[in-house]
Amino acid sequence: MKSAARFLIFALLALWLAGPGLAYAHGGNRTMTQPLTKRQQIVDRLIARLGRITIANGFATDIGQTPADDWPTRFTEMDLREATRLGIFDLTAKSFQDYPEEKKILNHLPIQVRIFHARPTTPAELRLMIGDVMRAVIEDETTGQRDPTFGGLAVDTKPDEDGFIVPKETFAIEGAAVGFTVEYLAPPFDAYDMEVS
Repeated sequence: MKSAARFLIFALLALWLAGPGLAYAHGGNRTMTQPLTKRQQIVDRLIARLGRITIANGFATDIGQTPADDWPTRFTEMDLREATRLGIFDLTAKSFQDYPEEKKILNHLPIQVRIFHARPTTPAELRLMIGDVMRAVIEDETTGQRDPTFGGLAVDTKPDEDGFIVPKETFAIEGAAVGFTVEYLAPPFDAYDMEVS
């Protein structure tokens, strides 16, 4: 009995030391050490999509030459002197379960891409950048074809709002933003969606 208890303690200790990746290692082609949530996979694909924004790829601007940042909180004037910067912000998702024991439920993930620019950028140039971001969000990162499903990760991507970021006190344009909602399916309380079917 004591040896069984020791074995159980050592097994639990080994699982604890292995970290959370081991608990999710049974699904798909994910690594054992770092599982990716659907949310992270969507953000990663979005970073790649925004990287296509270059004149060589048929866009109006080259703002994709500098990779988009995942949740940047502050850029300095030096950061913005040479290039416009893009930031990706995945906001609070809402989940909708229609009936008990539903295997997969619809999740609405609002995302905002913010365009941070240097002072000399004109409103007309910012409008072009907004258009480029709107187009890049919906195009596959490798083929350039329209793909609102992010390669099958999502059910759909729907536009929300876009425009200038303007503080009320100064009425100076601080940047621009493009908002949209990515709808995807996942089992309730399972951000990894690695359930074996």
